[in-house]
Amino acid sequence: MRRIIIACVATAALATWGGTAAASGPAPPGKEILELACAGDTFTISLPRGESSNGAAQLVGQKGHAIGVSFEFSVFDVTTDTLLFSESDARGGGHAHPNQTTRHCTVALFEGTAEDFFGLDPLPPGVAPTDIVRADLGVDAIFKL
Repeated sequence: MRRIIIACVATAALATWGGTAAASGPAPPGKEILELACAGDTFTISLPRGESSNGAAQLVGQKGHAIGVSFEFSVFDVTTDTLLFSESDARGGGHAHPNQTTRHCTVALFEGTAEDFFGLDPLPPGVAPTDIVRADLGVDAIFKL
């Protein structure tokens, strides 16, 4: 069940970035709040919920927004040092905003046991219930500060 929830959050993040920016400031109700780690900087962002949303990530607590142009969701077995699966998406077939400078950022979505992550779903081959699993979202984004 937790895997489904995390996949939904990742899908929502993939689906929502890429449109117009919302006004900067505190995150309004009905938005997903995530922490972005970007090469030494950390940003709290607010994303619209829902797969039909199309907008930029609003920076929380400061003026600005981030426009996601490419994304990668991955689940990694830390215990066995194995990539379990990954999925990627790029706006405009990888050609969105080609003249803009992007920053690579990551979002830690989950870290815990495989048993907690996969819940009632069967574990992938070679993964023990006690293995530590990490789910991450990587994003290349254009920041407007």
